[in-house]
Amino acid sequence: MIRALPGAALTVACLTALALGLTSCSSSSSPTTGPTTPASTTPAAATFPADVVAQIDRDAQASLTGGITGTVVSIVDPVRGTFLKAYGTADTAGTPMTTDVHYRIASVSKTFTADAVLQLVGQGRLSLDAPLAQFVPDIPNGNAITVRDLLGMRGGVYDFTADADFDRRYEADPTLPGWTPQDVLALIRANPGKAKPPNTSTVYSNSEYVLLGQILEKVTGKPAAEALDGVAGSLGLPQTSWPVGDDLPAPFTRGYLSTVDGTTPPPYRDGTLSNPLVPDTAGALVSTVPDMTRYAPLLATGAGLPPAVAAQRQAWTPLTTSGVRVQYGLGITQLGDWVGHDGSIIGYSDMVFYLPSARATVVVMVNAADGNAVPSQALWGQIVKLLYPTSLPSW
Repeated sequence: MIRALPGAALTVACLTALALGLTSCSSSSSPTTGPTTPASTTPAAATFPADVVAQIDRDAQASLTGGITGTVVSIVDPVRGTFLKAYGTADTAGTPMTTDVHYRIASVSKTFTADAVLQLVGQGRLSLDAPLAQFVPDIPNGNAITVRDLLGMRGGVYDFTADADFDRRYEADPTLPGWTPQDVLALIRANPGKAKPPNTSTVYSNSEYVLLGQILEKVTGKPAAEALDGVAGSLGLPQTSWPVGDDLPAPFTRGYLSTVDGTTPPPYRDGTLSNPLVPDTAGALVSTVPDMTRYAPLLATGAGLPPAVAAQRQAWTPLTTSGVRVQYGLGITQLGDWVGHDGSIIGYSDMVFYLPSARATVVVMVNAADGNAVPSQALWGQIVKLLYPTSLPSW
């Protein structure tokens, strides 16, 4: 569901299973064991009981499977204090994971795209009811799809990540030389029969956020990357950016996609290098766990937006109808009682969520993913069930 690439259909079920049952969930890969090394630690706040810290440590170490060599956990709670710790390694060579590494935040990027669009709405430069066809021609149902529909995943637009040829090419080489957002538009236009009527259901589509990037560029006359960087800058997130080229700023953790031959130890496949123009405004940004920890409450409280616009952002519609309650707003997710977003792209997965009732933040990053499943969900769910056991209500 809430990730950058590819295969939208699987992850709604994954999110429900992992958040409630904490079972494994993947599109293809078998569980395999990653390197185990001592945790690299920023000491937890004294108010976190030793047994709680020990349980988080055990769960984090146990999460180093399925190609994951390292993870970073961050918790901010006004009662308990703060917790920031890195586990495992940043690569298969054994470099210790640290808490300040850059990684791809994947679909959490969508929240920045939505923020940039909503800022234009607040400035009176864009209407939520403007039709897509006003900005991007020849998209199926473009005259009926509105900006609001795209923000809320209600445009019915064919998700380009479901294209089998794209999926094959991208998994073979995440740098996908020469790819641009125009290739996404071409795939959408080539599949008119797979479009759905707009504003009838909430269905996750990465294409809708690439289209929002096109709208940003038409309205501002500037590259979408500049708009998203501007949001990060205005919110005081110095380590959050649209990467220049296929690599990541230093320091960074390598990202892995393990193969599926059942061997132990796993034959890790490095997916660190990746073309940001492939996910584009649906998933291009990089950041650090400390930056995302600062960001979670800003996102959840509508920082930087006029109150009326921020309120519209959390007009929720259901993404699931059973199991844990999952709803989508305008570029933001409600998972149980938590508000934020998650992401998965080849090599990286993260959960960035805030619990308004407790004013608490829990952020988890892991350095392996296939873009379908969201492996960071399992550890995040274990931590949340340990600390906030009633915060994941079901329908």
